[in-house]
Amino acid sequence: MSDGVKSVDAQLMNADQAKTARWVLAEEQPIAIRISGETYAIMLATPLDLLDFTRGFCLSEGLVKSANAIQSISQKPIRDGIEVNVILTDEAFDRFHIIDRRRRLAGASGCGVCGLTSLSHIVEDLPKIDADIKIPTASLIKASKNLREYTPLNRQSFSVHAAAFANHNGDILLVREDVGRHNALDKLFGALSQQDIELNSGFILFTSRFAYEMAQKCIRMGAPIIASISAPTTMAVDMAIKANMTFAAFADHDELMVFSGADRLI
Repeated sequence: MSDGVKSVDAQLMNADQAKTARWVLAEEQPIAIRISGETYAIMLATPLDLLDFTRGFCLSEGLVKSANAIQSISQKPIRDGIEVNVILTDEAFDRFHIIDRRRRLAGASGCGVCGLTSLSHIVEDLPKIDADIKIPTASLIKASKNLREYTPLNRQSFSVHAAAFANHNGDILLVREDVGRHNALDKLFGALSQQDIELNSGFILFTSRFAYEMAQKCIRMGAPIIASISAPTTMAVDMAIKANMTFAAFADHDELMVFSGADRLI
């Protein structure tokens, strides 16, 4: 069972000397996701919380409409990585086949190497978020200041991302970490799907930049309020505005730059 990090020997050097030292690195492994016996994707991820990761991946990628469409998830070590097997209900598997075929056709007619990130997939129509929720700005600031206490992998390795869910008061309820920012977010969505927690009861906070794939996942899941410790990209902000999703990034420890949906912050 992985701890998510691994200690390695390295040379600690300065201008005058070198000495052997121990350093903690984040683990990264290939994760093969198989849907009802068919390999769908191979992701590089930190091998922790893989059941949450797989649930969240299926949900945020739109492969299933709800976690109830997943009958079971199992994992096993394979050569050079880990294989995760997902069994869908018959209805969900039929729908998955339609989605998978569309995406494969889009990838084959595009640049030939884009696959799921072909242009037709990137610019897909996304739903508008209609959530009547107000969150104090102070709650977002409180959560960002406390996030470090909930990220043990990053405290050890200084090299992983975190995605967290906090309630109206800024209390952090769930956190997931991974070397990939989108993986951390998928793990969080997967964990939330197994808890009695509604996305419109709080907000999501993450450590990475807010790029288009992060915006896409959050919009698909219907998350109304997102805050990032790092900055956004123009495409992600445009998507947030179009989807009526609130997005803010921290200008410093006590100030937020709100790019969209400022009316939900009080």
